[in-house]
Amino acid sequence: MIKNQLKVLWFKAEDKAVEFSKSDIFGVISKLFYTSVLFMICLIAFIIFAIHVIWMVAKEKYVSKFQRNNDTKDLDEYSANDEYVLPDKVEPSDLDQVERIRKWM
Repeated sequence: MIKNQLKVLWFKAEDKAVEFSKSDIFGVISKLFYTSVLFMICLIAFIIFAIHVIWMVAKEKYVSKFQRNNDTKDLDEYSANDEYVLPDKVEPSDLDQVERIRKWM
């Protein structure tokens, strides 16, 4: 008896669900839900990308600051270190190209 009433109630609920799904409001609600899900996916992807970019910029600034303080000397961009002796004038000679380069290095 209760089993038969539950079956009847179940099928009535299914009929109401089908009737509701055919209405215009259900189509609008489903499109809004679909749009909000896509928006959340895009927002999550954007947040992950932004965190990655911020991390890379911060890492680059920290590493370059660390290297600048520890590894480099204050040299002009166009000047040579004191260890290198540069010739005043390079004379053409009968030496082959490799020997000329070695001579002036």
